[in-house]
Amino acid sequence: MQTRYILYSVCLAAMCASVSPLEAHGSNTPATQQQHTRTIKGTVVDETGMPVIGASVKAEGTTAGVITDIDGHFTLQVPANAKLVISYIGYISQTVAPQDGMKVTLREDMMKLDEVVVVGYGTQKMKNVTGAIEVIKPDEIKDLSVGNLSAALGGLINGLSSSGGFGRPGEAATLQIRQAKVASAYAGKGGETSASPLYVIDDFVTDEEAFNNLDADEVESITVLKDASAAVYGARAAQGVVLVKTKRGQVGAPKISYSGQFGVTDAVYRTKMLSAYDQGAIWNAIRAARTSTDEESSEVQKDLFQADELAAMRGLNYDLLDQEWKAAFTQRHSLNINGGTEKATYFAGISYFDQDGNIGRLNYDRWNFRAGVNANISKWFKASLQLSGDYGETNKAKNGLSGGGTDLDFNTLLTHPRWVPDYVGGMPLVQSGMQNEPPTDLNLYNFSAVQNSPDNIENQSSNMTINSSVEYDFGWSNLLKGLKLKATYSRSISNDKGNETGTSVTVYQMLNRTGSGAHLYTGADADYSENNLRPIEVNNGNNLSRSNIKSDNYQVNLTASYAREFGLHNVSALFSIEKSEAETEDVLARVSDPYKFTDGSSKSAYGAPYANFGRSESGMLSYVGRLNYSYADRYLFEFLIRSDASTKFAPKNYWGTFPSFSAGWVVSEEGWFKDHVKFMDFLKVRLSFGILGKDNIQPWRWTQLYNVDQGKGAVFGNNSQMSDKGPGSKTGDAPNPDAHWDKSYKTNLGFDMRFLNSRLSVNLDAYLDKNRDMFMNRTGASNFPSTVGTQPTAENFGAIDAWGVELSLGWRDNIGKDFKYHVKVNTGYSDNRIKKMAWPNRIELDGARPNERSDRGTWGYECIGMFRSYQEIQEYFTTYGITNYLGNTIKDVHPGMLIYRDIRGAQNQDGTWQTADGIINDNDRIEISHRASNTYGFTVNLGAEWKSLSLSAQFNANWGGYDLVDKAAYYLKKGYKDVLYTNMPSFWSDMFVYEDIKDAQGNVTVPANRDARFPNLRYMDVNSQASTFWKVSATSISLRNITLAYTLPKDWTSLVGIESCRLNFTCQNAISFTSPYPDHFMNPWAGAYGKYPNLRKYTLGVNISF
Repeated sequence: MQTRYILYSVCLAAMCASVSPLEAHGSNTPATQQQHTRTIKGTVVDETGMPVIGASVKAEGTTAGVITDIDGHFTLQVPANAKLVISYIGYISQTVAPQDGMKVTLREDMMKLDEVVVVGYGTQKMKNVTGAIEVIKPDEIKDLSVGNLSAALGGLINGLSSSGGFGRPGEAATLQIRQAKVASAYAGKGGETSASPLYVIDDFVTDEEAFNNLDADEVESITVLKDASAAVYGARAAQGVVLVKTKRGQVGAPKISYSGQFGVTDAVYRTKMLSAYDQGAIWNAIRAARTSTDEESSEVQKDLFQADELAAMRGLNYDLLDQEWKAAFTQRHSLNINGGTEKATYFAGISYFDQDGNIGRLNYDRWNFRAGVNANISKWFKASLQLSGDYGETNKAKNGLSGGGTDLDFNTLLTHPRWVPDYVGGMPLVQSGMQNEPPTDLNLYNFSAVQNSPDNIENQSSNMTINSSVEYDFGWSNLLKGLKLKATYSRSISNDKGNETGTSVTVYQMLNRTGSGAHLYTGADADYSENNLRPIEVNNGNNLSRSNIKSDNYQVNLTASYAREFGLHNVSALFSIEKSEAETEDVLARVSDPYKFTDGSSKSAYGAPYANFGRSESGMLSYVGRLNYSYADRYLFEFLIRSDASTKFAPKNYWGTFPSFSAGWVVSEEGWFKDHVKFMDFLKVRLSFGILGKDNIQPWRWTQLYNVDQGKGAVFGNNSQMSDKGPGSKTGDAPNPDAHWDKSYKTNLGFDMRFLNSRLSVNLDAYLDKNRDMFMNRTGASNFPSTVGTQPTAENFGAIDAWGVELSLGWRDNIGKDFKYHVKVNTGYSDNRIKKMAWPNRIELDGARPNERSDRGTWGYECIGMFRSYQEIQEYFTTYGITNYLGNTIKDVHPGMLIYRDIRGAQNQDGTWQTADGIINDNDRIEISHRASNTYGFTVNLGAEWKSLSLSAQFNANWGGYDLVDKAAYYLKKGYKDVLYTNMPSFWSDMFVYEDIKDAQGNVTVPANRDARFPNLRYMDVNSQASTFWKVSATSISLRNITLAYTLPKDWTSLVGIESCRLNFTCQNAISFTSPYPDHFMNPWAGAYGKYPNLRKYTLGVNISF
C-alpha cells in the first residue's frame, strides 16, 4: 500500500518537473505577444513608509506575477493595457495603472472584509460570510510553546474553549465549541459522549489527535464554524467544525525560514503542606480526640508522638517534592522552505518539539514533517500533492501499584510525611505504623525505588497522511466559464504502540526506630544495619505487555463548483460526492512474571501469556450541495444540504438529510445608509438556520449481540467447585433497531459593525440550539425497571435547548507614524434547559429537572458553626429536636465537628418537601452555588508595536460562581489513620483541639485549641460533607500569556544574508491574581489538588528568514 503512495508521489512530481524552465519563467510567450509588453519596476510600502515584504503583484487578467523582495521592490513584465493588482494579507488590495518607478502604498484592512477565509469545501471573502465563522491566524499563536495545538487557542475567539495541555508532558488538550458538552454528556451507555468538534485538515476529515499534533509553523489559518454553516459537513458537525489550511508554496525565489524556541517549565504554584512538626502535632490531636468508645489512655499514648520526638521533628524536613521537582527544559524548532514559479510552487517543512518532565523519568518529544507541490499543468488544469506526518514518543516510569493512577508519582511526593526519609543506609524506605505494623497497599510505594528500577512505559504514535487533488477549470468556454471539476483523495495511516515493563521493587521496613516512643527513623542512635531493615517485595505490575493500534482511513471527494458574476449578481454553487472508510485493528499481548534480567521480550518471562485482539470498520457516503447568491455584495444568500449514510444504524435508517439556510444584509451598502448614517462605517446582519445530526451511538446497537465467556457456562459433574465449566453465552444490551440520526436545530443571528473609520469593531451573535431525538438510555428511569433483565441501549428521545450571546469588541489604531496598537475583548453568556430525558421516580435535590439547566450548581449542607463544647452539642440537639445527625446519635457527636442546619424532612409524593424533621441527612442540602462554573467572564487580547518592538498579552477574568475546597484536602478514603501516612495542606495547622494532649510522661504535646478555624480531622466523615464551610469564590483573574519581541534592523541582518530576524521572550500561564483557598495553600490556576500541576513556561524564541 505504501509503495503505491510512493509511486503516486513520484509520478506527480515528475509531471510537475516536466514543465521546462523556459515555460516556468514565461519565456516561451510568442514573439507577437512579447512585443506588446513592457517592464515595470516599483515599490510597495505600508502607511508608515516601511516596505511590504512578500506582497503579491499581478497583471490583471493574466497569470503573470511576482512578490516583493526584502525592500518591497518588484519587477514585472506587464501587457500594454493591463492593470496591476497588488495585495497582501491584512491590507486592502489595490488595482492601479502601471508606471515605471511607481510607489504603491497599501492601507491596513481595519475591517478585514476582503480577507479570504476557508469555509467547508471552499473559500469566501469575510464580507460575504453569512454564518458564525471566526478565523485564527498563525501570528496569534506562533510564539507559544505547546505540545498540543489546542492548548494555544484558548481565549482567542468567542465560543471556543480549550482545556488541558499545560500539565504533564504529552498531556492532551481538548477543544469545545459553544455548549457541545451539554448535549454529549447525556448520551449514556451505548452512546458516544465526546464533545469534540469535527476536525478538517486540508479538506480531509480527521480527529483531535491529528489536529493537536500539528506544528504552528505548518498552519496558514484555522477557521471555526460555530453555527449551521457547519451543516456542509453533515452528521459529524453538530458540535461545530475546526478547519485547518496548511501552508503552501508562494511564487518567487526559494525562501527559507527557521523558528526556534528554548525555554524552561515550572509549576504555576507549589502547594503548601504541613511541616513535619505540624503534621505530628495534628496527628496527636486526631488520635487522642474523644469518641463514643474511648480507648484506654495507655493504648492511645502508644500511638502518639512523644514530646522529645516532636522536638526532633522540628528539625526534620524530608520534602521529597522539593527534592525531586526541577525546572525542566523545553524546545521547539521548525525549518521551512517554499518558493516556485507560476507553473509550480512547493513547500516543505520539518519541526521538532521536546518537553522534559519535572520529576523522575518523564519525557515527550515529537517530529513533524510536511511537503507539498501545487502545479499549474496548464492554464486550466491544476494538481497538488501533500505528504505529511508526525512521530511522537512518551517515556515514563511505570507506577504499577493497584489503585495508584496516573498521578501516583506526584501525589506521593506532595503528601509524603516530612519526618520520614525516603532512603536510609542506601535502601529505599517505606513508612510503617506507629506501632510498626507492616505497610500495605499504596503505602508501599517509594518514588525513588520505582524511578531507579527498569520498569517503564513507552508510548509511540506515528501518523502519515497523503492529500492529492486535480482540478480542471472550464474558463476557456464562454458558456461554461466559472465551472470547475475537482477530485481529491486523502489517506491517513496511524499507529499507536505501547511497551510496558513491570517487575517488582524491593523496599525496606525499619524494625527498630528511634525516639522515646520508637516512632522516628532518624537520630544519632538510628540503626541502619541490614538486620534492622526488613526487605519487602512490592509488585509493580509484574508483567510485560505490548500493544498496537493501527488505523487506516481514506476519503474521496468528487466536486463540481461554479462561480460567476453577472453584473451585480454573483452566483456560486457546489456539489460534491464524498466517500470515506475507516478500519482499526488492535492487538494486546501480555506475559506475567518477568525475570529480574528481563529484556522486555516475552522469552524473558515465565508466567502465563495472554493475548487479545480486535477489529472494527466503518464507512460513510455523503452528498453535498451548496448554492450562494449575492447582489452587489449587499444581499447575501446561502442554501446548504447534505445527505449522509452511516453504517452504525440498521439499513432502514442509514440515511440522514441535513439542510441549512443563511442570509446576510450589508446594510451599509445601501444608499440611504451612506447618506444618513455617518457614525457607522459598516453594518451587516446575518441569520442562519440549519439541521445537523449525529450518529454518536456505538456500532451494532441495532441488532442483538451475544458474548461468549469461557468458564461461565454449564457445570458438568456433581461438584460445582471442581468440575469443568463450559463456555457460557449471554446477551448484550437490548437492541434498538429503530435508532436513527439525532437532530440539532441551530439558529444564529449576528451583527457585524465597524465605527470610527473602522477602528472600532463590534461583533454580536445570538444562538439557539434545539437538540432533539438525542441518544439517551433509560437506566434508572421509572419506565425501565430492573426486572426487565437486560441493560437498555441508547434511544432517540432526549431533548435539550442551549442558547447564548457572544460579543466581541475590537479597537485598532495608530498613534503617530511609529506606534500601533490593538485591543480585542471577547465575552458572552450561555445557558441551557433540559426538555426531556429519562426522569427517575424521585429526583434528587441536585438532580436534573425538567425545563431547568443541566448545571444544577453546587449543593451541600448549610454550616452554622462548629461544636466547641459538649454543652453546645446538648443545646443544639435540644433546641432543634435532633434525633439523627448524619447517622449519629448525640453520644457519637463531639466537639470539633461541624454543625449543619436542619432544613427539611422527607419528600412528599407530589414532589414537595416536609418541614424540618430533626434528622440531618441528604434532604437538608441547599444550593451553595447557583452554578458549578462561573457565569460571567471575558478575555482581553492586546498588542502594541513601536518601531521594531512589539508587545502582546492575554488577560482572562471569570466570576459569578462558587466552588468548594478540593475534597482530597480534607478527606482520606481510609479514614483518619491515613493522616499518619499522608501529609495535609498547611491550613490544618489551625485545627480544633478540645483539650491538652499529653504523652506517656505527662508532657503536653499539643495544647487545647478550641478557637481554631478548622474542625478536627478525626471526624472527617461528618466534616468532609460538602457544605458552606468549604465554600470559596470561583473568581479567577489571570495574565495568561505575554510576549515581548524585537525585530533586528535590516541594515544589520542584510550584512549576513538574512532577510529578517525577530527575537521574542514569552511567558505562558504568567500570573494569577486570585487565590481564594485557606492559607493560600494552593492556586486554582495550578490545577487540581494532588495532580501534576499546570506549568508556567518561559521561552526565548527566534524567527529567521533568508
